[in-house]
Amino acid sequence: MPRTAAEMCRRLRQWPRELDSDPRETVQQLLEACRTIFDAPAVVMAWEEVEEPWLIVASIAEDGRFTWVEEEPDRFVPLVDPAVEDSTFYASGNTAPIHQQFRAAFGLVEALSTPLRGEGVQGWLFIRYSEEVDDMALLFAEFVGLLVGRDMDAVALIRSASREAVHEERVRVARDLHDGLLQSFTGVVLRLETIHSMIETQPNEARRMITDIQGVLMAEQRELRAYLEQLRPSRRRAEVPFDFRARIDELRTRFQTQWGIGVAFDTDSLDPLVARSLGPETFRIIQEAVTNSAKHGSASQVRVRLTTGDSRIRIEVVDDGSGFPFHGRLTLEAIRESGVGPAMLAERVAALNGDLTVESGGAGARVEISVPLGFAGAQ
Repeated sequence: MPRTAAEMCRRLRQWPRELDSDPRETVQQLLEACRTIFDAPAVVMAWEEVEEPWLIVASIAEDGRFTWVEEEPDRFVPLVDPAVEDSTFYASGNTAPIHQQFRAAFGLVEALSTPLRGEGVQGWLFIRYSEEVDDMALLFAEFVGLLVGRDMDAVALIRSASREAVHEERVRVARDLHDGLLQSFTGVVLRLETIHSMIETQPNEARRMITDIQGVLMAEQRELRAYLEQLRPSRRRAEVPFDFRARIDELRTRFQTQWGIGVAFDTDSLDPLVARSLGPETFRIIQEAVTNSAKHGSASQVRVRLTTGDSRIRIEVVDDGSGFPFHGRLTLEAIRESGVGPAMLAERVAALNGDLTVESGGAGARVEISVPLGFAGAQ
């Protein structure tokens, strides 16, 4: 062990500053830091995590060999005598308050021992140590235990955030597939049913419709390829500008071909600078709203109006169909709580920190959406 408190402090300043999201990499870093601070031949850490069903034991030996073992939770019970489980102490001899089999398995004949008490991590840090122990050694061992517990909690939070991010990404992918490809395929199926009913009586028209469907499927195949390209790691993905107006034109043609619905877009009040920056999220919102008019409201005409003002983009979708399965007016919160109305659209708008109101009646539906421009762009 370093002989002076100044030397100990100097080594503590070298404590790892950046944590790896991989818990094994982080634990190895922390154990190596502990071994350096105390000039220890070996360091062992044993802990339990809230979300894991076992006792995890990690160690680093004098030759730098790192091990990680997941033991049955009741193999070493109690790991430390309950009388001293909240204290930092020095263990030596046969009466040391550490589980005897654990000591033998990891060579802890003499060890500084300090508890790890984090929010999500509970355990012990054992520093193999054979020099004379004084209050400074115990103080630094306790301080290092606090650092390790803090960093282990940070790694647990990183992992939790990563899992949440993965879940949110899966939800986003599901929404995009629902809004785009899957809804388009539904339209194709409906067109095929129409073709089946007229193949004998109007063969020429049926063949023309089949040709149209082939064009739709080829376009969807291109869109799927582009979508999968976006999901690849950035180092393999070429950035392609999102052409909002071109996609709107494709959407208009697609609904006319697949659903026999006329869709009119009014973008005269849209700021030109905003129009050039609109991205896929705004397009998906419009696509979902128009699809609702076609699929659920049996509309024949849909009008979409886009305007900007007060740092927001507003989207109004009005149709002449039969409306949603309710009459009246619902807000975003009411739709999300009740599940009545365009639930998928509500989730997409909520994800963009936007507002939504839906008015529905026997003469059609009106959907009004407002999204902050920072969320509606191409980012």
